[in-house]
Amino acid sequence: MSVDITGRHIEITPALREFTVDKLQKLHKYLDDIIETHVILAVEKHRHIAEIVVHARTATMSGSGETEDMYSAIGLVMEKLERQAKKHKEKIKRRNKKKGAESIRTALPPAPETEMAGPSAGEPPRIVRTNSYLVKPMTPEEAVLEVDGSHSEFVVFRNSISQRISVLYRRPDGSFGLIEP
Repeated sequence: MSVDITGRHIEITPALREFTVDKLQKLHKYLDDIIETHVILAVEKHRHIAEIVVHARTATMSGSGETEDMYSAIGLVMEKLERQAKKHKEKIKRRNKKKGAESIRTALPPAPETEMAGPSAGEPPRIVRTNSYLVKPMTPEEAVLEVDGSHSEFVVFRNSISQRISVLYRRPDGSFGLIEP
């Protein structure tokens, strides 16, 4: 995990840096895939402000706190981030538990070969199953993180660069494919 600490109107002392990094280590209990962390410490008159943004593989969390002491501002932000990380971890556990139960219930025996041949010459194809997906705006890179962080093989999203609907899918070799209109 890389930690980037920026000071605005404050000098980042080794003790302050060590305190911040030690507090950030507590997040590994909830997020074991932290990529990078940005910490901004600022002083404005008598206000000490700490802002922290944590980028993990499955989520991005941020928080800010303001007190009269920088150490307590960092502690306040860390409490907020720990709550967010704990909530995120519980959400992932619930989602994985729910998906596991559904996959057992919906497992079907293989279809006979006569049905696999497809519709006869006179019949139009049937729609057997319909799914609807929430289309969120994101970049293709964020879509890769979304597919990587879930058990889904694809994600339908609105490309925030081109504003078009796109589909990102996992290929059999482990790489990703992108379908755009």
